[in-house]
Amino acid sequence: MLLQRLLGFIFGYVSFTARSGFGERFINLCRLNNIQLQNLKSQNSVLFAQTDIESYKKIRPIAKKSGMKVKISRKHGLPFLFSRHKNRFGLAVGAVLCALFVLFFSTRIWRIEVTGNNRVSSEEIIAVFYDLGVYKGAASDKINASEVEAAALRKLPEISWLNINISGCTAMIEVRETVEKPETDNDNTPVNLVAARDGQLIILRPFNGTAEAVAGSPVLKGDLLISGIEENKDLSADLCRADGYAVARTNRSSEYLLPSSFKAAKTVTNKKHYTLHFLFFDIPLGEHPSSGFAESSFLSIKNVMLPVGITETSTLENNECNCILNKKDAVLLATLRFSEARLEEFRGMEVENDRVSVQINDNAVLISGEYDCIENIGVPSPIEIEYTH
Repeated sequence: MLLQRLLGFIFGYVSFTARSGFGERFINLCRLNNIQLQNLKSQNSVLFAQTDIESYKKIRPIAKKSGMKVKISRKHGLPFLFSRHKNRFGLAVGAVLCALFVLFFSTRIWRIEVTGNNRVSSEEIIAVFYDLGVYKGAASDKINASEVEAAALRKLPEISWLNINISGCTAMIEVRETVEKPETDNDNTPVNLVAARDGQLIILRPFNGTAEAVAGSPVLKGDLLISGIEENKDLSADLCRADGYAVARTNRSSEYLLPSSFKAAKTVTNKKHYTLHFLFFDIPLGEHPSSGFAESSFLSIKNVMLPVGITETSTLENNECNCILNKKDAVLLATLRFSEARLEEFRGMEVENDRVSVQINDNAVLISGEYDCIENIGVPSPIEIEYTH
């Protein structure tokens, strides 16, 4: 479609109307004489269509046979532009160069975007694809997506899956990183498993070592749950690294105090920095910030992106100021921060019951909470060994 428009612009075409007479006969005669009519439509017994210059010259005898009156409504393309500006040779040359510019650069890649990566940097991924022929200025029709994807996976061991999708002048690279393997504990130092806090044991399941407590019994912080001393059948003993699952019902508390007056950061300026993109070059206009929110826009003609654009980067500058809240806003902020802290502290636990209270005065907001939790309370503790001579 783009090539057809470009050829029409180069060789010229006309828009015309045909009225009166027999419209169907006119259209059939045009088809019999191989006259192509584009954008043909009828409105109030008037035909509207477009055709090239040579075809329009053949239309008048056909219109006469079908009783139609044809009239050019508009002329398009370089031939008519040249005739209007025949004394302006530079303008004609510029128009041709512009058309060639658009045609050439519409077949190239000018933007490369990477999504889905966290551990592996976008720069590293783009560098690998550069070696495989995907870079700014590369011909998009020369890229074999499946071959590039397979080769990139071999060079990026931390990527488990990737896909490259070329749309227009943009190459979108979507990746999925491998799942990090949890670090294994290879420490074989003998330890006991003791209670990290007071509670009532619900489950005690030793994986290694000897159980020294019973499910259902109360335990205090530091009590021995699983011993790292294993007794053999010959009454000898071996030291091991005790391990197991010790679940208990515990009681926890937390609180958050928010003063009515406190220091806070306030945004005072929002600076904007610009970077000009032209072909392969990125030209910073002034000081270029190391971080900030960036938004890029590129010049396009009829949905064809050209390698000319600009990136706007916004950076915020904050100043510390004294913040005073009314009681309603202070309670809302204190509740939010209290909930965030509780969520982080109780991660991996089950809260059976909670009791939260709020105390408000002129100087501060205090939020307190009491919780009945179910959690794993077993923690390793070194075995104390005494050597005698």
